[in-house]
Amino acid sequence: MNPLAVDIGHKHIAKTMKNQLERGQQAAHITKVGILWNVFLTAIKFAAGILGHSSALVADAIHSLSDFVSDIAVLAGLRIANKPKDDNHHYGHGKFETLTTLAITLTLFFAGGLMLFESGLAIYKISLGHFPAIPELMTLWTALLSIGIKEGLYRYTLRTGKRINSQPLITNAWHHRTDALSSVAVTIGIAGSIFLGAKWRLLDPAAAFFISIFILNFAAGIFKTAIYELTEASLDKDINDDILQTAASTPGAINPHNMKTRKIGSNYAIEMHLSVDAGLSIVEAHDIASEVENKLKERYGPDTFISIHIEPYEKKEV
Repeated sequence: MNPLAVDIGHKHIAKTMKNQLERGQQAAHITKVGILWNVFLTAIKFAAGILGHSSALVADAIHSLSDFVSDIAVLAGLRIANKPKDDNHHYGHGKFETLTTLAITLTLFFAGGLMLFESGLAIYKISLGHFPAIPELMTLWTALLSIGIKEGLYRYTLRTGKRINSQPLITNAWHHRTDALSSVAVTIGIAGSIFLGAKWRLLDPAAAFFISIFILNFAAGIFKTAIYELTEASLDKDINDDILQTAASTPGAINPHNMKTRKIGSNYAIEMHLSVDAGLSIVEAHDIASEVENKLKERYGPDTFISIHIEPYEKKEV
């Protein structure tokens, strides 16, 4: 075996492990920040909601609690997902990222469903003339504080998730955004109750009702994507077409075909057949396949899994 090739292979493995380690550390840091803030918000919302007579703020505290649960799920899932390949997981542990995303969507379904039920029940009670007690002013300040903190966490987490290409972090960022939106609904309801009188107390559950619909719709979309990945669905048609065009643009590569693609965590897996001139040597054919592989990894990331089967191509005489 060529010593240079072995050395290059070892360097690639070391670089991959370093990338995974750095990626895991960044994801863990942002998630721990989210955990600390969610514990703080859950505590003050429960306290202010109970002492300040705001059932809406208590419900919002439950939403923050679901954010805390999703943060724990992200931390545990990414810890496993960023482990390197081993004898039992030849493609790495990327699927644990997808499982983590799935777990987060379940907490979103729970939070959205609970908010839908609570807001619907509140609307029904108000329609019967049962108006809730007027909240204390401190509940309004608590809801405003929650909006600021959760919107900041959303932007911070989303930016990090996109930079390191982590779907669980991106999904968790939107979990922070849904908490911010629910706090907006709570703020509207509390402000209406305090300053506009009893008849405006419908604003709180009405806003919460529509936001819960948004949360459930968003969770359904992420849930669908996670299920597709777990069931080995192929990549989008546009990506598949781009992969074939990238392979075909390589000098000496003829008719890339019989391609299979899927997603493993944040990485792509690509298998394809590639024809080369039948008169080429094994080394020349291997060099063409390697060039295709390098182009695809340059385009889709160094940790892309690529398997290329070479076939001889003979021109038919006319």
